[in-house]
Amino acid sequence: MSPARSVWPGVFIGLVLGVAILLALERGRTPPPRWPEAGPLLSDCDGRMTELVIQYLSPSADICAPAYRAFLPLLPADVTVRVACPAQADFDDLLKRIGPVSCRMLPIFTGHAMTCWSRDRWLALTPLERGGPATLLYPTSESAQEAWPARRGDARVAEEIAASTPKRSVAFRSRLLFDGGDFVCDSETAFVNPAVIQRNIPSMVRDEKELTEELARLLKRRIILLRDAPAHHTEMFMTLLPGKRAVVGDPAEGLRLAKNHPAASALLAGAGGADESAETQRMFDSVAQECLAAGYRVTRLPVLPGLDSRTWLSYGNVVIDNRDGRTLVYMPVYRGAEELNDAAEKLWRECGATVRPVDCTSTYTRFGSLHCLVSIMGRE
Repeated sequence: MSPARSVWPGVFIGLVLGVAILLALERGRTPPPRWPEAGPLLSDCDGRMTELVIQYLSPSADICAPAYRAFLPLLPADVTVRVACPAQADFDDLLKRIGPVSCRMLPIFTGHAMTCWSRDRWLALTPLERGGPATLLYPTSESAQEAWPARRGDARVAEEIAASTPKRSVAFRSRLLFDGGDFVCDSETAFVNPAVIQRNIPSMVRDEKELTEELARLLKRRIILLRDAPAHHTEMFMTLLPGKRAVVGDPAEGLRLAKNHPAASALLAGAGGADESAETQRMFDSVAQECLAAGYRVTRLPVLPGLDSRTWLSYGNVVIDNRDGRTLVYMPVYRGAEELNDAAEKLWRECGATVRPVDCTSTYTRFGSLHCLVSIMGRE
């Protein structure tokens, strides 16, 4: 047999194996479900807040109760806060810890374990018509739910909210894998975390084109996939303001401020210290460039990331409300980092916002901040 002829059996076998692998991937890939009858993804920065959801259980009080105690009393009387919690005792414990509030507090009893991180459980799609229900779009599964009972409980929360508020919400399960914090959205564009790309290609969709098309159909927004960004939830390193304005973290400014104030640097001792690497700075700068390319004005905000890539002093993880002609920014602050707190507040004010500081010292060591604890289900 000639050398040329001896090659062909190997080529044929390789082609057969390749086709078999592709077919196996196709069989394992979940087909797209019906699209929900809903409006676009709720903006993170436009409109008056009307309805929020938080999660609470007594064992998580050390993490979230101090932040709730600082945040919830600031909310006006026309805001409804739904509290997903295992039992009446947990709801009563929260009310005792936060003290008097003006907002309306309503419990949703789940009867099972969960975490306190409400923001990541689902995305809210706006009603098709005024007064209609929001659609809570939730992922096909939660990370680590097989080994972590609290995460298994988190995976059920969207359906339980919808069952408890049938006139206010419905739930829709996406075939995609994501956290709510992977998305930052205004009335035009949704910026999407690199983790969504990594978790869904090729297991759920073939490529970035299919992922972008599916997200655009689901969210009804322009989709920008962030391919080069820090390894944290999107709202930890950027957020948006009305009028096509993006606010993006700047580690260099955070480090400059912290070096003059040892107490601020000490806040990251448990993370091995502050991350001063050029690579981390480059990724933040890349996000800022992506926002500029998308037509946004960009303001840089001090941020202090830890070397563990998870413990951050972030001032972009905010809750934004628009009412009475004002943009209200509920901004996390951290005890011992007063210089950074003041600098961040000054920059938000220069963006035209009215700032309401919320002490989140108890949350940042657990890898989150204010908006990580709060999901917004409705805006006027």
